[in-house]
Amino acid sequence: MITLLFILVFLLCQTFILLCCVAAGNDAASQEISDQEQIEFINEWKKTHTS
Repeated sequence: MITLLFILVFLLCQTFILLCCVAAGNDAASQEISDQEQIEFINEWKKTHTS
């Protein structure tokens, strides 16, 4: 019985973490910002390393 309760609590915690991760970055606006930051980083890296 205690094992079943432990498994249930564990699965509920895992589900909560998964939902938080999905909610944190699953929209078009945040993805566009992330893409723009990556483009800027790559451009700066190219300027620094290809002289």
